[in-house]
Amino acid sequence: MEFPVYLLVALVVCFLGRSLLQSRKRLPPSPWGLPLIGHVHHLSRLPHQSLQNLSRKLGGIMYLRLGMTPAIVISSPDLAKEALRSNDSSFGFRPYLLVGEYLTYNFKGIGLSNGDHWKNMRKICITELFSVKRMESFRGLRLAEVSHLVSRLAQASKSQSVVNVRELVTDFNFNIHLTVLTFNVQTRILMSKRFFGENLSDDELAEARVFKELIDESVKFAFQFHISEFVPSWLKWIDWNIPQAKRVAAKQDEFLQKIIDEHKAKKSRPTKDFMDILLEQRGDDQEVVKAILMSFAQEILIAGMDTSACTVEWALLELVHNPEVMKKAQEELDVVVGRNRMVTETDFSKLTYLEAVIKETLRLHPPVPILVPHMSNKACVLAGFDVPKGATTIINFYSISRDPNVWEHPTKFWPERFGQITADVKGQDFELIPFGAGRRMCPGMSLGLKTVHLVLSNLLHSFHWERVPGESYNLDEGVGSVTWPKSPLQAQLTPRLRNLDVIFNFAQ
Repeated sequence: MEFPVYLLVALVVCFLGRSLLQSRKRLPPSPWGLPLIGHVHHLSRLPHQSLQNLSRKLGGIMYLRLGMTPAIVISSPDLAKEALRSNDSSFGFRPYLLVGEYLTYNFKGIGLSNGDHWKNMRKICITELFSVKRMESFRGLRLAEVSHLVSRLAQASKSQSVVNVRELVTDFNFNIHLTVLTFNVQTRILMSKRFFGENLSDDELAEARVFKELIDESVKFAFQFHISEFVPSWLKWIDWNIPQAKRVAAKQDEFLQKIIDEHKAKKSRPTKDFMDILLEQRGDDQEVVKAILMSFAQEILIAGMDTSACTVEWALLELVHNPEVMKKAQEELDVVVGRNRMVTETDFSKLTYLEAVIKETLRLHPPVPILVPHMSNKACVLAGFDVPKGATTIINFYSISRDPNVWEHPTKFWPERFGQITADVKGQDFELIPFGAGRRMCPGMSLGLKTVHLVLSNLLHSFHWERVPGESYNLDEGVGSVTWPKSPLQAQLTPRLRNLDVIFNFAQ
């Protein structure tokens, strides 16, 4: 019984010491807090909405104490710009996360690392993984995957009066669908493997299941509450999730070592993949190779797969809810593409209204409403307030994208607004940063945008989407690693194109 008392005393002393130090600083405004837990009690299951409500009372910058971790919350495009552009050298770091220590081999991955290692890995990522040449080499694969998706929808529309879109685009029954499209493209770039789809052997399917279960377990673990992220470093050992982290890490290590050994045994490949490049550059440190591969695999599931599928579902939900917008998008497709072929990536630059629809979807329904946290690596000043060294910096894009001082009719789905303004999603316009900005901007943005454009345009071009009679459409958000609609989209589909089977090369 004595040990918990000593621990409690240590926590109280630490809390009082930090409170005394912080009281001497000019910190941003805060809501009322509680001893030890700080301001955690203000956060709901949808923290971006809780933070938006707090920002309406306290302004575009506020200070929170999450346990014993100081945090700065930014809800203004001007302050986001000041942090991520003007002070990028101070805020371009990641805070401690338990998943980074145990599942990326002590921060040897990409997304959660800092310093020279991160700079080197990002350079390889940009020049090798997401280069224009690499993206172009997989254009045919993306088109083929979209054709399979249209085929599934066509078959479903014949056999069912109502189509549940999410079941078709997110169920992992090893058929080809939207989320698998990005997964297959990425794993082929990463390690020349295609884990999901047709014509796979029993061994390949078994390996795919193991990989999917491993990623699911890793992602679920990453989004759990970890007390080690909210206490001083000398108290991280009290985290009850550490044994689970070690078990997941051991399973991950065994799987990845098998992949690496197979890869090294098969040296004849027409095109180098990402693992080839890593083994050439870091072959003497296989922990680094495994860390990078696993961190990418986790980011693929969240940033490459679920976010794209989530964005497409939100877009279709809003279009079914706003049929006049859908009509304009389909009329543009008829003019630019015609009715005798599928939409290809060369059409995108001419589909300006469709681009506005996608921008508006990302603005109103960002799949990741709070950007991946940043951290200040030194004490600095932001908007005239002191930012402590090591403070977690939270950019609440959800609040920025619905700010009435920035956006006219902020809660209305209105793609026409982008005919009046030139805001883009590529990190230069801070009122619209669903992929982040600055040095920590999402490196897979280009692939994500291509995927959403290609899938959404072909689904709108191929089918009429109509509301189910008597169905009430719920635009509330669900809870998860990405912000899906709370209720999956259900719609009635009828083909718009006469020869779908010929155009998309599948059997009716």
